[in-house]
Amino acid sequence: MASHVYILKDAFHQRFKIGKANNIVARARSFRWKSIDFSSSLGLVVASEEDAYVFEKILHRTFRYARLTTDQVLATGGLSDGGSEWFDTNCWPRLLKYLEDNHDLHPHEIVSGESLALLVTQITQSSELALARANLKAEKEAHRIERLEVQLELRREQMGEVKKILLSAQPKLFRELEHHRQERQIVGVCNGRYGNSLVLAARQSSEEKRFLWRLELQDTQYHYKHGGGSVITGVRQMSLAGGAICTVSLPRLELQEDGLFADVNQLIHEAFDRELSWLRSLPTVSEEWLDLMLPVLWDDPDEKDESAIEVCILEAIRHAQSIKLPPLAYV
Repeated sequence: MASHVYILKDAFHQRFKIGKANNIVARARSFRWKSIDFSSSLGLVVASEEDAYVFEKILHRTFRYARLTTDQVLATGGLSDGGSEWFDTNCWPRLLKYLEDNHDLHPHEIVSGESLALLVTQITQSSELALARANLKAEKEAHRIERLEVQLELRREQMGEVKKILLSAQPKLFRELEHHRQERQIVGVCNGRYGNSLVLAARQSSEEKRFLWRLELQDTQYHYKHGGGSVITGVRQMSLAGGAICTVSLPRLELQEDGLFADVNQLIHEAFDRELSWLRSLPTVSEEWLDLMLPVLWDDPDEKDESAIEVCILEAIRHAQSIKLPPLAYV
């Protein structure tokens, strides 16, 4: 495997260094690139590392009269590492003449100073480019973290406002649920494919336009910049001659800690913890049973459908009247 003998000139002092290395530029890094005048230096490529070692020793012995002492090198700011490899530049012409005259004794190929300087420049530019890219990446990451912190702070402020709104709505929802409990209008909760719904049933004539659920949707609404929602998201009711059945869309009764609105859901469960716990304890209503009546919310039922639905409503009313639910205050 080919190796090298380097002959590197000091950039600031009248001296040059003779040594061996598999990679001249990498070796030169150990005594600082800026201290070397690469364009005036030389590299000698030889057949093997052993040849490089022998050639280095021959050159050291041949030009020992011009060798500088380690103390001389240290006195001019040089390094002690390899301090004995430095030679006075007064012998530089004789060195070049020796290499030329003895090429047959010491076969080698010359790596010019221009080539070494170009290689160092390329490596330096590559390093600077890599450093610039790393700095740019670090700056982008710092800006990303800064933007994220601003967004998080804004989100915290928004969630603080949402929490206040939810806490102000909590007594209203409490009173509404307690009213239906006292009136024995609660059939139960349906945990269906469209979410959780509270099912109410009560005697009411078909002419009455009043919803069993009295709380307005806007009473549980919350808003923040670029967003908003409602704890109670919808109310649907069907009234026939015997009475009415009403479904009230509820928030998720079980907290989901992941997802896009996890922080809002967390606040809802904190603000309405007692109400949601109470709702989870209610009897379960079959989704299939509700599905029998859902079509009439969109289409006009025929007489047969009305009769069947009225029977279901009356059964729901009797069921609601028969069960005794604990007050919310006891949950």
